[in-house]
Amino acid sequence: MAKNNEIKIKLKHHEPFILSCLKKGPLTKERLLQEYERFVQFMGFPVTFSNRKRGWAFHRQLDDYLNHLQSLALVVFENGAYRLTESGAEEARRRYEKVRTAHIKLRASILNPETASKLSVLVNAAVASLKLTVGFAFNSVALVADGFDSLVDVSSAIAVFLGIKHKRELVSTSFIILMMFGTAGYIGYESISRLISPESVETTALTVLAAVISGGVCYAMSIYQHYIGKRSGSISLLSQSIDSRNHGFQAAAVLIGLIFAAFGIFLVDSIVALLVAGLILKSATELMIETIRMARGEELDTTRFGREYEQAVSGQRRRFFKTWLLLNLKEMNNRDDILARYHYVFAPDDLPIVTVVNPVAGFDFLNQLDVIMQELADDGLVIIQGDRFYLTDKGRRTSNRRLARARFGIPF
Repeated sequence: MAKNNEIKIKLKHHEPFILSCLKKGPLTKERLLQEYERFVQFMGFPVTFSNRKRGWAFHRQLDDYLNHLQSLALVVFENGAYRLTESGAEEARRRYEKVRTAHIKLRASILNPETASKLSVLVNAAVASLKLTVGFAFNSVALVADGFDSLVDVSSAIAVFLGIKHKRELVSTSFIILMMFGTAGYIGYESISRLISPESVETTALTVLAAVISGGVCYAMSIYQHYIGKRSGSISLLSQSIDSRNHGFQAAAVLIGLIFAAFGIFLVDSIVALLVAGLILKSATELMIETIRMARGEELDTTRFGREYEQAVSGQRRRFFKTWLLLNLKEMNNRDDILARYHYVFAPDDLPIVTVVNPVAGFDFLNQLDVIMQELADDGLVIIQGDRFYLTDKGRRTSNRRLARARFGIPF
Protein backbone atom coordinates (compact mmCIF):
# COMPACT_ATOMS: atom_id res chain seq x y z
CA MET A 1 0.00 0.00 0.00
CA ALA A 2 2.85 2.37 0.81
CA LYS A 3 4.34 1.67 -2.58
CA ASN A 4 1.05 2.43 -4.35
CA ASN A 5 0.67 5.67 -2.44
CA GLU A 6 4.18 6.69 -3.48
CA ILE A 7 3.40 5.85 -7.10
CA LYS A 8 0.19 7.83 -6.93
CA ILE A 9 2.05 10.93 -5.86
CA LYS A 10 4.55 10.60 -8.67
CA LEU A 11 2.10 10.02 -11.53
CA LYS A 12 1.98 12.85 -14.03
CA HIS A 13 -1.03 14.52 -15.60
CA HIS A 14 -2.04 12.03 -18.34
CA GLU A 15 -0.47 8.92 -16.88
CA PRO A 16 -3.62 7.69 -15.09
CA PHE A 17 -5.42 7.90 -18.44
CA ILE A 18 -2.71 5.76 -20.06
CA LEU A 19 -3.05 3.15 -17.30
CA SER A 20 -6.81 3.14 -17.83
CA CYS A 21 -6.36 2.52 -21.57
CA LEU A 22 -3.94 -0.34 -20.96
CA LYS A 23 -6.48 -2.10 -18.75
CA LYS A 24 -8.00 -3.42 -22.00
CA GLY A 25 -4.72 -5.10 -22.95
CA PRO A 26 -1.41 -4.28 -24.66
CA LEU A 27 -1.53 -1.22 -26.92
CA THR A 28 0.90 0.35 -29.32
CA LYS A 29 1.75 4.02 -29.06
CA GLU A 30 -0.42 4.63 -32.11
CA ARG A 31 -3.40 3.02 -30.38
CA LEU A 32 -2.83 5.11 -27.27
CA LEU A 33 -2.99 8.22 -29.43
CA GLN A 34 -6.25 6.97 -30.94
CA GLU A 35 -7.67 6.35 -27.46
CA TYR A 36 -6.83 9.89 -26.39
CA GLU A 37 -8.32 11.30 -29.58
CA ARG A 38 -11.47 9.31 -28.84
CA PHE A 39 -11.58 10.67 -25.30
CA VAL A 40 -11.20 14.28 -26.48
CA GLN A 41 -13.99 13.83 -29.04
CA PHE A 42 -16.19 12.28 -26.37
CA MET A 43 -15.69 15.44 -24.32
CA GLY A 44 -16.96 17.61 -27.17
CA PHE A 45 -13.87 18.58 -29.18
CA PRO A 46 -13.88 17.36 -32.81
CA VAL A 47 -10.10 17.10 -33.15
CA THR A 48 -7.71 14.66 -34.74
CA PHE A 49 -4.00 14.05 -34.29
CA SER A 50 -3.43 13.06 -37.90
CA ASN A 51 -1.14 16.08 -38.23
CA ARG A 52 1.13 15.38 -35.26
CA LYS A 53 3.19 18.53 -35.60
CA ARG A 54 0.16 20.70 -34.98
CA GLY A 55 -1.85 18.49 -32.63
CA TRP A 56 -2.43 18.82 -28.92
CA ALA A 57 0.37 18.28 -26.39
CA PHE A 58 -0.52 14.68 -25.48
CA HIS A 59 1.26 13.09 -28.43
CA ARG A 60 4.38 15.20 -27.88
CA GLN A 61 4.61 14.14 -24.23
CA LEU A 62 3.55 10.53 -24.68
CA ASP A 63 7.12 9.17 -24.80
CA ASP A 64 7.95 10.90 -21.52
CA TYR A 65 4.80 9.51 -19.90
CA LEU A 66 5.55 5.97 -21.05
CA ASN A 67 9.17 6.16 -19.96
CA HIS A 68 8.12 7.40 -16.54
CA LEU A 69 5.55 4.63 -16.13
CA GLN A 70 8.20 2.08 -17.08
CA SER A 71 10.59 3.53 -14.51
CA LEU A 72 7.86 3.00 -11.88
CA ALA A 73 7.51 -0.64 -13.00
CA LEU A 74 3.85 -0.05 -13.88
CA VAL A 75 4.28 -0.57 -17.63
CA VAL A 76 6.58 -2.67 -19.77
CA PHE A 77 7.26 -2.60 -23.51
CA GLU A 78 7.40 -5.91 -25.35
CA ASN A 79 6.48 -7.23 -28.80
CA GLY A 80 6.00 -3.70 -30.09
CA ALA A 81 3.33 -2.76 -27.54
CA TYR A 82 2.97 -1.47 -23.98
CA ARG A 83 1.26 -3.54 -21.30
CA LEU A 84 0.59 -3.25 -17.58
CA THR A 85 2.67 -5.09 -15.04
CA GLU A 86 0.94 -6.76 -12.12
CA SER A 87 1.41 -3.68 -9.94
CA GLY A 88 0.39 -1.47 -12.88
CA ALA A 89 -2.84 -3.43 -13.32
CA GLU A 90 -3.65 -2.98 -9.64
CA GLU A 91 -2.88 0.73 -9.79
CA ALA A 92 -4.99 1.12 -12.95
CA ARG A 93 -7.91 -0.69 -11.36
CA ARG A 94 -7.68 1.35 -8.16
CA ARG A 95 -7.54 4.67 -9.96
CA TYR A 96 -10.30 3.73 -12.38
CA GLU A 97 -12.64 2.78 -9.54
CA LYS A 98 -11.73 5.90 -7.58
CA VAL A 99 -12.47 8.24 -10.47
CA ARG A 100 -15.67 6.42 -11.42
CA THR A 101 -16.93 6.40 -7.82
CA ALA A 102 -16.12 10.09 -7.43
CA HIS A 103 -18.02 10.94 -10.62
CA ILE A 104 -21.02 8.87 -9.57
CA LYS A 105 -21.15 10.68 -6.22
CA LEU A 106 -20.69 14.05 -7.89
CA ARG A 107 -23.43 13.34 -10.40
CA ALA A 108 -25.80 12.11 -7.67
CA SER A 109 -25.11 15.23 -5.64
CA ILE A 110 -25.32 17.85 -8.37
CA LEU A 111 -28.36 16.34 -10.09
CA ASN A 112 -30.25 15.77 -6.85
CA PRO A 113 -33.41 17.90 -6.39
CA GLU A 114 -32.69 18.30 -2.67
CA THR A 115 -29.21 19.62 -3.43
CA ALA A 116 -30.68 22.06 -5.94
CA SER A 117 -33.20 23.29 -3.39
CA LYS A 118 -30.52 23.74 -0.69
CA LEU A 119 -28.33 25.68 -3.08
CA SER A 120 -31.32 27.83 -4.00
CA VAL A 121 -31.71 28.87 -0.37
CA LEU A 122 -28.10 29.98 -0.10
CA VAL A 123 -28.02 31.78 -3.45
CA ASN A 124 -31.30 33.63 -2.87
CA ALA A 125 -30.12 34.75 0.56
CA ALA A 126 -26.87 36.10 -0.87
CA VAL A 127 -28.59 37.83 -3.79
CA ALA A 128 -31.26 39.37 -1.53
CA SER A 129 -28.61 40.76 0.81
CA LEU A 130 -26.72 42.30 -2.10
CA LYS A 131 -29.79 43.90 -3.68
CA LEU A 132 -31.26 45.28 -0.44
CA THR A 133 -27.97 46.65 0.85
CA VAL A 134 -27.19 48.49 -2.36
CA GLY A 135 -30.82 49.42 -3.07
CA PHE A 136 -31.39 51.11 0.32
CA ALA A 137 -27.96 52.73 0.25
CA PHE A 138 -28.66 54.42 -3.07
CA ASN A 139 -32.48 54.74 -2.92
CA SER A 140 -33.30 52.50 -5.89
CA VAL A 141 -36.92 51.36 -5.54
CA ALA A 142 -36.53 48.85 -8.37
CA LEU A 143 -33.46 47.30 -6.74
CA VAL A 144 -35.11 47.30 -3.30
CA ALA A 145 -38.27 45.77 -4.75
CA ASP A 146 -36.22 43.13 -6.50
CA GLY A 147 -34.30 42.53 -3.26
CA PHE A 148 -37.49 41.97 -1.27
CA ASP A 149 -38.64 39.56 -3.95
CA SER A 150 -35.36 37.66 -3.56
CA LEU A 151 -35.81 37.72 0.22
CA VAL A 152 -39.22 36.17 -0.21
CA ASP A 153 -37.55 33.58 -2.42
CA VAL A 154 -35.45 32.46 0.54
CA SER A 155 -38.57 31.28 2.34
CA SER A 156 -39.89 29.88 -0.93
CA ALA A 157 -36.66 27.93 -1.42
CA ILE A 158 -36.97 26.54 2.09
CA ALA A 159 -40.53 25.50 1.29
CA VAL A 160 -39.34 23.80 -1.89
CA PHE A 161 -36.68 21.89 0.05
CA LEU A 162 -39.23 20.71 2.60
CA GLY A 163 -41.72 19.84 -0.14
CA ILE A 164 -39.18 17.73 -2.00
CA LYS A 165 -37.85 16.11 1.16
CA HIS A 166 -41.31 15.17 2.45
CA LYS A 167 -42.88 14.60 -1.00
CA ARG A 168 -45.33 17.49 -0.67
CA GLU A 169 -44.37 19.41 -3.78
CA LEU A 170 -47.85 20.68 -4.59
CA VAL A 171 -47.97 22.28 -1.15
CA SER A 172 -44.57 23.94 -1.56
CA THR A 173 -45.45 25.05 -5.10
CA SER A 174 -48.69 26.59 -3.85
CA PHE A 175 -46.67 28.46 -1.23
CA ILE A 176 -44.36 29.80 -3.94
CA ILE A 177 -47.32 30.96 -5.99
CA LEU A 178 -48.90 32.76 -3.02
CA MET A 179 -45.62 34.48 -2.22
CA MET A 180 -45.28 35.54 -5.85
CA PHE A 181 -48.76 37.07 -5.82
CA GLY A 182 -47.94 38.88 -2.57
CA THR A 183 -44.64 40.15 -3.91
CA ALA A 184 -46.28 41.39 -7.10
CA GLY A 185 -48.82 43.30 -5.04
CA TYR A 186 -46.18 44.89 -2.82
CA ILE A 187 -43.95 45.93 -5.68
CA GLY A 188 -46.92 47.25 -7.63
CA TYR A 189 -48.05 49.38 -4.66
CA GLU A 190 -44.57 50.80 -4.09
CA SER A 191 -44.17 51.56 -7.78
CA ILE A 192 -47.43 53.44 -8.05
CA SER A 193 -46.57 55.40 -4.89
CA ARG A 194 -43.24 56.45 -6.40
CA LEU A 195 -44.94 57.40 -9.65
CA ILE A 196 -47.25 59.70 -7.73
CA SER A 197 -44.44 61.08 -5.58
CA PRO A 198 -41.16 60.60 -7.48
CA GLU A 199 -37.90 60.32 -5.53
CA SER A 200 -34.37 60.67 -6.77
CA VAL A 201 -32.31 57.57 -7.44
CA GLU A 202 -28.54 57.59 -7.20
CA THR A 203 -26.71 55.71 -9.93
CA THR A 204 -23.26 54.51 -8.99
CA ALA A 205 -20.88 51.86 -10.19
CA LEU A 206 -21.89 49.78 -7.16
CA THR A 207 -25.61 49.82 -7.99
CA VAL A 208 -24.91 48.90 -11.58
CA LEU A 209 -22.55 46.12 -10.50
CA ALA A 210 -25.14 44.79 -8.04
CA ALA A 211 -27.75 44.60 -10.79
CA VAL A 212 -25.37 42.85 -13.18
CA ILE A 213 -24.12 40.31 -10.62
CA SER A 214 -27.56 39.49 -9.25
CA GLY A 215 -29.00 39.14 -12.75
CA GLY A 216 -26.25 36.80 -13.89
CA VAL A 217 -26.42 34.65 -10.75
CA CYS A 218 -30.20 34.40 -10.85
CA TYR A 219 -30.29 33.45 -14.51
CA ALA A 220 -27.61 30.80 -14.00
CA MET A 221 -29.58 29.40 -11.06
CA SER A 222 -32.74 29.34 -13.15
CA ILE A 223 -31.02 27.13 -15.75
CA TYR A 224 -29.72 24.78 -13.05
CA GLN A 225 -33.13 24.57 -11.34
CA HIS A 226 -34.89 24.04 -14.65
CA TYR A 227 -32.48 21.30 -15.72
CA ILE A 228 -32.81 19.39 -12.44
CA GLY A 229 -36.55 20.02 -12.23
CA LYS A 230 -37.16 18.72 -15.73
CA ARG A 231 -34.95 15.65 -15.21
CA SER A 232 -36.60 14.77 -11.91
CA GLY A 233 -40.15 15.91 -12.75
CA SER A 234 -40.15 18.37 -9.85
CA ILE A 235 -42.85 21.01 -10.24
CA SER A 236 -41.38 22.91 -7.29
CA LEU A 237 -37.96 23.31 -8.91
CA LEU A 238 -39.53 24.18 -12.25
CA SER A 239 -41.56 26.85 -10.47
CA GLN A 240 -38.42 28.18 -8.83
CA SER A 241 -36.62 28.22 -12.17
CA ILE A 242 -39.31 30.50 -13.61
CA ASP A 243 -39.05 32.81 -10.62
CA SER A 244 -35.25 32.87 -10.83
CA ARG A 245 -35.41 33.62 -14.56
CA ASN A 246 -37.77 36.50 -13.81
CA HIS A 247 -35.16 37.86 -11.41
CA GLY A 248 -32.62 37.79 -14.20
CA PHE A 249 -34.96 39.81 -16.39
CA GLN A 250 -35.79 42.08 -13.46
CA ALA A 251 -32.12 42.83 -12.92
CA ALA A 252 -31.83 43.84 -16.56
CA ALA A 253 -34.84 46.10 -16.15
CA VAL A 254 -33.35 47.61 -12.97
CA LEU A 255 -30.19 48.31 -14.90
CA ILE A 256 -32.20 50.24 -17.47
CA GLY A 257 -33.80 52.28 -14.69
CA LEU A 258 -30.41 53.08 -13.19
CA ILE A 259 -29.09 54.25 -16.55
CA PHE A 260 -32.02 56.64 -16.97
CA ALA A 261 -31.58 57.84 -13.40
CA ALA A 262 -28.01 58.81 -14.21
CA PHE A 263 -29.53 61.37 -16.62
CA GLY A 264 -32.02 62.64 -14.05
CA ILE A 265 -35.02 60.63 -15.34
CA PHE A 266 -36.21 58.96 -12.13
CA LEU A 267 -39.68 57.84 -13.23
CA VAL A 268 -38.19 55.03 -15.29
CA ASP A 269 -37.00 53.28 -12.10
CA SER A 270 -40.59 53.17 -10.81
CA ILE A 271 -41.99 52.13 -14.18
CA VAL A 272 -39.47 49.31 -14.31
CA ALA A 273 -40.53 48.17 -10.85
CA LEU A 274 -44.16 48.18 -12.02
CA LEU A 275 -43.23 46.04 -15.01
CA VAL A 276 -41.47 43.68 -12.62
CA ALA A 277 -44.69 43.33 -10.67
CA GLY A 278 -46.58 42.49 -13.85
CA LEU A 279 -44.01 39.89 -14.84
CA ILE A 280 -44.22 38.19 -11.45
CA LEU A 281 -48.03 38.28 -11.59
CA LYS A 282 -48.03 36.64 -15.03
CA SER A 283 -45.65 33.89 -13.91
CA ALA A 284 -47.66 33.24 -10.75
CA THR A 285 -50.87 32.90 -12.76
CA GLU A 286 -49.32 30.43 -15.21
CA LEU A 287 -47.89 28.34 -12.37
CA MET A 288 -51.21 28.37 -10.56
CA ILE A 289 -52.94 26.94 -13.64
CA GLU A 290 -50.34 24.17 -13.95
CA THR A 291 -50.60 23.37 -10.24
CA ILE A 292 -54.40 23.12 -10.46
CA ARG A 293 -54.02 20.67 -13.33
CA MET A 294 -51.73 18.51 -11.25
CA ALA A 295 -54.02 18.72 -8.22
CA ARG A 296 -56.78 17.30 -10.42
CA GLY A 297 -54.63 14.27 -11.14
CA GLU A 298 -52.95 15.23 -14.40
CA GLU A 299 -49.28 14.32 -14.93
CA LEU A 300 -46.71 17.08 -15.05
CA ASP A 301 -46.14 18.03 -18.68
CA THR A 302 -42.52 19.18 -18.73
CA THR A 303 -42.86 20.26 -22.38
CA ARG A 304 -44.76 23.28 -21.08
CA PHE A 305 -41.58 24.38 -19.36
CA GLY A 306 -39.35 24.79 -22.40
CA ARG A 307 -36.45 27.21 -22.13
CA GLU A 308 -34.37 29.16 -24.60
CA TYR A 309 -31.10 27.63 -23.39
CA GLU A 310 -32.30 24.18 -24.45
CA GLN A 311 -32.53 25.32 -28.05
CA ALA A 312 -29.06 26.86 -27.80
CA VAL A 313 -27.57 23.63 -26.40
CA SER A 314 -29.32 21.54 -29.04
CA GLY A 315 -27.97 23.81 -31.78
CA GLN A 316 -24.46 23.56 -30.37
CA ARG A 317 -24.64 19.76 -30.33
CA ARG A 318 -25.86 19.78 -33.91
CA ARG A 319 -22.95 21.98 -34.98
CA PHE A 320 -20.55 19.67 -33.16
CA PHE A 321 -21.76 16.60 -35.05
CA LYS A 322 -21.61 18.43 -38.35
CA THR A 323 -17.95 19.19 -37.70
CA TRP A 324 -17.35 15.66 -36.40
CA LEU A 325 -18.81 14.18 -39.58
CA LEU A 326 -16.71 16.45 -41.80
CA LEU A 327 -13.66 15.33 -39.83
CA ASN A 328 -14.41 11.62 -40.20
CA LEU A 329 -15.39 11.86 -43.86
CA LYS A 330 -11.74 12.50 -44.57
CA GLU A 331 -11.04 8.88 -43.65
CA MET A 332 -14.28 7.02 -44.39
CA ASN A 333 -17.35 7.47 -46.57
CA ASN A 334 -19.47 4.43 -45.76
CA ARG A 335 -22.56 4.81 -43.54
CA ASP A 336 -21.78 1.64 -41.61
CA ASP A 337 -18.23 2.81 -40.90
CA ILE A 338 -19.51 6.17 -39.66
CA LEU A 339 -22.05 4.52 -37.35
CA ALA A 340 -19.38 2.15 -36.04
CA ARG A 341 -17.11 5.12 -35.30
CA TYR A 342 -19.99 6.91 -33.56
CA HIS A 343 -20.64 3.94 -31.25
CA TYR A 344 -16.92 3.57 -30.56
CA VAL A 345 -16.49 7.23 -29.57
CA PHE A 346 -19.79 8.17 -27.94
CA ALA A 347 -21.00 4.95 -26.37
CA PRO A 348 -17.92 3.83 -24.43
CA ASP A 349 -18.16 1.32 -21.61
CA ASP A 350 -14.57 1.58 -20.43
CA LEU A 351 -14.18 5.25 -19.49
CA PRO A 352 -14.70 6.30 -15.88
CA ILE A 353 -16.16 9.61 -17.05
CA VAL A 354 -19.16 7.93 -18.72
CA THR A 355 -21.09 8.51 -15.51
CA VAL A 356 -21.02 12.24 -16.20
CA VAL A 357 -23.13 13.86 -18.90
CA ASN A 358 -20.74 14.70 -21.71
CA PRO A 359 -21.24 17.94 -23.68
CA VAL A 360 -22.88 16.29 -26.68
CA ALA A 361 -25.02 13.74 -24.82
CA GLY A 362 -28.74 13.84 -25.52
CA PHE A 363 -28.53 14.47 -29.26
CA ASP A 364 -30.33 11.81 -31.33
CA PHE A 365 -27.51 11.35 -33.80
CA LEU A 366 -28.71 8.03 -35.21
CA ASN A 367 -32.04 9.46 -36.33
CA GLN A 368 -30.54 12.80 -37.34
CA LEU A 369 -27.69 11.43 -39.47
CA ASP A 370 -29.56 11.61 -42.79
CA VAL A 371 -30.92 15.07 -41.99
CA ILE A 372 -27.47 16.40 -41.09
CA MET A 373 -25.92 14.86 -44.19
CA GLN A 374 -28.57 16.49 -46.35
CA GLU A 375 -27.87 19.85 -44.67
CA LEU A 376 -24.15 19.41 -45.39
CA ALA A 377 -25.00 18.52 -49.00
CA ASP A 378 -27.23 21.59 -49.31
CA ASP A 379 -24.29 23.68 -48.11
CA GLY A 380 -22.10 22.18 -50.82
CA LEU A 381 -19.85 20.39 -48.33
CA VAL A 382 -20.82 16.77 -49.04
CA ILE A 383 -21.93 14.68 -52.00
CA ILE A 384 -24.42 11.89 -51.18
CA GLN A 385 -24.42 8.72 -53.28
CA GLY A 386 -26.69 6.15 -51.66
CA ASP A 387 -25.06 5.03 -48.41
CA ARG A 388 -21.82 6.74 -49.27
CA PHE A 389 -20.79 10.30 -48.54
CA TYR A 390 -17.93 12.24 -50.09
CA LEU A 391 -16.37 15.54 -49.10
CA THR A 392 -16.32 18.25 -51.72
CA ASP A 393 -13.33 20.57 -52.00
CA LYS A 394 -15.33 23.15 -50.09
CA GLY A 395 -16.15 20.56 -47.43
CA ARG A 396 -12.48 19.65 -47.04
CA ARG A 397 -11.48 23.31 -46.64
CA THR A 398 -14.28 23.85 -44.11
CA SER A 399 -13.21 20.77 -42.17
CA ASN A 400 -9.62 22.01 -42.03
CA ARG A 401 -10.68 25.43 -40.74
CA ARG A 402 -12.89 23.98 -38.01
CA LEU A 403 -10.20 21.51 -37.04
CA ALA A 404 -7.72 24.36 -36.67
CA ARG A 405 -10.08 26.17 -34.29
CA ALA A 406 -10.74 23.01 -32.28
CA ARG A 407 -7.03 22.46 -31.69
CA PHE A 408 -6.96 25.77 -29.81
CA GLY A 409 -9.84 24.72 -27.56
CA ILE A 410 -12.66 26.22 -29.65
CA PRO A 411 -15.03 23.30 -30.25
CA PHE A 412 -16.77 24.62 -33.39
